[in-house]
Amino acid sequence: MADALSKPDSGLWRTRPRAPQPGTRLGALDEIAPGSAREYVFGRGTTVFSMFVVRKGRDQVFGYLNLCPHFSLPLNYREGEFLNEDGTLIRCTMHFAEFRVEDGFGVSGAAERCWLDPVPVVVRNGAVFIATEEEWATI
Repeated sequence: MADALSKPDSGLWRTRPRAPQPGTRLGALDEIAPGSAREYVFGRGTTVFSMFVVRKGRDQVFGYLNLCPHFSLPLNYREGEFLNEDGTLIRCTMHFAEFRVEDGFGVSGAAERCWLDPVPVVVRNGAVFIATEEEWATI
């Protein structure tokens, strides 16, 4: 997990149990309204892999592990709730820490100056995918 002293590693997510393969299709872009987020879960139980994608504007997407760097709990208390009221920041609903959408940097609360762990995502042909290793270089 990234911390206050280091930039996040865009490949760290691959070390988590049940992590999907690069190139995995997550779903249609239209399933995520602009200014909102959607969770994607792989596996179940104690080895579940949970991530979310935030859509900003028409076709910008940002993916992160669903894990607060403050206390290693999921960011969302309720399904689909990942953003503050105006949709400008990612919010941990357990601790009210807030993070920038564009890079996952903690800007307020208990995880201030910490980072969310990114999962590189891209939009192709109207769908959201986990980026392939070749695509990582362009993100």
